[in-house]
Amino acid sequence: MIIANNSISNHAYVPYQINLNNLQKSAQRLASGEKYAFASEGSGELGVAERFRMNIKGVNALLSSMEGAAGYGSTQDAILGQVVDIVQRMHELASSALDPTKTTEDYAALDQEFKLLDQEIEDIAANSQYNGTRLFETTTTIRIGLETTDTVVFSRVRLSLLSFSALSVSNTTAAQSAISRLSERIGSLTVMRGQARNHGARMERALAFTRSYVSNLSDTESRIRNIDLATETTNYTKQQMIVNTSQALLAQASRFAQSAQQFLNF
Repeated sequence: MIIANNSISNHAYVPYQINLNNLQKSAQRLASGEKYAFASEGSGELGVAERFRMNIKGVNALLSSMEGAAGYGSTQDAILGQVVDIVQRMHELASSALDPTKTTEDYAALDQEFKLLDQEIEDIAANSQYNGTRLFETTTTIRIGLETTDTVVFSRVRLSLLSFSALSVSNTTAAQSAISRLSERIGSLTVMRGQARNHGARMERALAFTRSYVSNLSDTESRIRNIDLATETTNYTKQQMIVNTSQALLAQASRFAQSAQQFLNF
């Protein structure tokens, strides 16, 4: 029997160190939340995860741009809705001017409001912008997808063509002519607004797809990089039990050598 070297303790100590190292690794994974918490682990898997992370950041940047573009379409539609309200009010004024019992002062008041509303449409056409980009009188191309060819073209909405500067409601004859022209313009506005809403619907679909795409990328990257908490907690508990058992066996091996020494001394 070899007492001085205590081979039993030596043999018990090696697996104890291995088990203790496994416990430390499991604790590190739980603390960091990462599956490959040490430099010696998962070089290939982490390379794949980094590529996913790069794609996620790129798509998130594109998504932010697309959300801004969706704001462009929503703003254009909202302003066109206001223009429709203005034209309808002008139509009401023209209809009111058909009343032959109105006085000269009445016609003057109606005509003044009519011309102010017309000027408001001209101001909207000339000055409406979204983040520095004109909303009307120009063609705007906006990227809405992952490929450079995924774009939507906001065709030029020419509100300036709706100008009613030549119209008036200063008498019944002028009012009748204005009603005819206004009815035509309301039809044109309906087409313009429908076109803007079609672009908006396409952008919303593109946004929904891109959000789903980046969510799936994030899920995949997380599965590669991050731990499964339930699995790792179970593994940590298992390693604790193994280390405790190894410690107990190591202690028994040490006591065995001491008992043998006492027996020889006796």
